[in-house]
Amino acid sequence: MVTESHLLERPSASAGTAVSARLAGPARGTRLRTGGTVVALRHGRVVGLGGLVDHAVVDGSRLVPAEEPDGTSWWIPAAAVWCDGESTDAAEHPRRIGLATGTSVAGAVVQGLSDRLGWEAVCHLEAGHDLPALEPASDLDPEHFVVLDGRLGHDVPTVVVVGAELTCWGAGSTWAQAFHRAIYGVGAADAVSGELTALITTLAEADLRPVTVDLGSPRLRQHGIVRVSVQLLSAT
Repeated sequence: MVTESHLLERPSASAGTAVSARLAGPARGTRLRTGGTVVALRHGRVVGLGGLVDHAVVDGSRLVPAEEPDGTSWWIPAAAVWCDGESTDAAEHPRRIGLATGTSVAGAVVQGLSDRLGWEAVCHLEAGHDLPALEPASDLDPEHFVVLDGRLGHDVPTVVVVGAELTCWGAGSTWAQAFHRAIYGVGAADAVSGELTALITTLAEADLRPVTVDLGSPRLRQHGIVRVSVQLLSAT
């Protein structure tokens, strides 16, 4: 299970703004017509990229269906999912942060959450704010890497690893899983079982809930591959 933004060589968190890929599935932006036939019964308030600290939400008139892991449906702004989501009915450029693939929905959601929460911490750091230091994992040389606590308004274990030539990040239901994802890009083999439930519970305490938009293709589904954009709804 991987995200499409987790690279071990990252000069800047701004690398997560977009990815050009023609793999978007049937979930396309739909214009909300307040007096017409399209009505958003559950309109979710999506936290925009870089807006985790103050729950700054994304606005937009084009909406796309999203689901919580328990199947609860929402309509969210297409601009949160695609860079061109507000400008066209046939968006083709999904935002890279939180875009994840896996062999199960739960696994892809966990990986997407890890990417999003860690990336938010890197943005916070690059904006000139400090993050608390953590003891480095045994895999890292403390003389060459700094390990930081990336929790921003939530208690999900989130790790940012900064070196001279790379910055990487990860999150998980435990600090061990967060370190593993930060260093290796994926969680340990037994990580997903029960982990998503723990992450949902912890995020709910911070008035956040994860939702996904299906960006898979028929070819990927044929081979059992899930591809989703993981977004965060604000309950505040």
